[in-house]
Amino acid sequence: MVTDIEFVMDRFRRYYLTSPPPPPERFRKREFGFMFFDRGFVQRHLEFPRTADFHSFLQKNVPSHCYYSSAYYEFPGAEKMEDKSWLGADLIFDLDADHIRGAEGLSYQDMLALVKKEMIRLLDDYLLGDLGFDESCLKVTFSGGRGYHAHISDPRVMSLRSHERREIVDYISGTDLNVEWLMPEYSSVEKRFKTRSMVLKTRQFPAPGEGGWKGRLRIGVTGMFDEMERMSIKEAMEHYDGLKREKEETVAALWRDLFYGEPGKRGRDLMLEKSNLADIKDKTANLFLKLVEKDLKPRLAGQVDEPVTSDIKRLIRLPFSLHGKTGLRVVAMHREDLEGFDPMRDASPEVFGDEPIKVRMQRKVDIRIRGERFVLDGDTEVPEFAAVFLICRREATLFGKEEAEKN
Repeated sequence: MVTDIEFVMDRFRRYYLTSPPPPPERFRKREFGFMFFDRGFVQRHLEFPRTADFHSFLQKNVPSHCYYSSAYYEFPGAEKMEDKSWLGADLIFDLDADHIRGAEGLSYQDMLALVKKEMIRLLDDYLLGDLGFDESCLKVTFSGGRGYHAHISDPRVMSLRSHERREIVDYISGTDLNVEWLMPEYSSVEKRFKTRSMVLKTRQFPAPGEGGWKGRLRIGVTGMFDEMERMSIKEAMEHYDGLKREKEETVAALWRDLFYGEPGKRGRDLMLEKSNLADIKDKTANLFLKLVEKDLKPRLAGQVDEPVTSDIKRLIRLPFSLHGKTGLRVVAMHREDLEGFDPMRDASPEVFGDEPIKVRMQRKVDIRIRGERFVLDGDTEVPEFAAVFLICRREATLFGKEEAEKN
């Protein structure tokens, strides 16, 4: 009987024969690496002088995973990294379900939807937004597995070393971002009495139109106020980390300062209008700062895998290769295509057809592939494209006539 590995390798070989991946930019300056279904090692430090050699390797060896270097080298096939002669590297951002808050426990499809949402925010708010990269330098790829990659090929970043790339990650993730800097304290007014004078202090709040993290904070606080106002005090104390250890009367005082009174004259309205915290009490202001630090800042921060971005010699998944743990394609696209992209519809290779394949489910599965819903359990039959996906994910195994007769 055909084994699971033989079945998957046969389909992967068919894909690489009919749909070989186009070579990446600066193909001859890249290092390539591969993992295999039938071998227990990683093969890397490879270079290909011609596209035909590259395609021939894929078709003969049928790798389970294909990678190429984000870096460019003078001698990409040298076995020692120091002998490759580094010339520069693309700037890579990796978003995987492992790095996304809230992804744990989700179904595969819901997890991918959440990661895509975070990738769109990373692109629009940070890469194309604050950092000002042009879309012509940007390529987005679905990894074929659990996330997305963003490739920046702007010549201005190619020569950046690891520590400089790490600073970009720190900006995006808000690492060491000081709330005291976002809302600095200043003297608002001096009150004079007969025997003494007193300087009243307050904090600035970002003004309309400010950019970067300050502008992001203003938009975020406005949204958080709307969210808070819809909650009771007890609900808020359960929901916000910054309020969980506070006394109920302390939180009630915050609600009074921010949300009670006539529209336009409430604390939240005056804060946004005057761009300062002068109209709320000091104790309330301190609790507000705690909310920003504990709850809002993590929400606003971009989520990226720092080691991937800072590594100037990283191997990254090859666009339009296949992912060995799903059988899905690594799909490259423009930003404008990302919104409507559905991995379970658009990354399933067309070469995998509708031929019915008998499988034995390892667990109950409810999933949608190519627009078809499959609710599966036990011994069943599915189209070839679904069988490849399920077997690669180890949610099913082949169940053929020979095995049925044994039982």
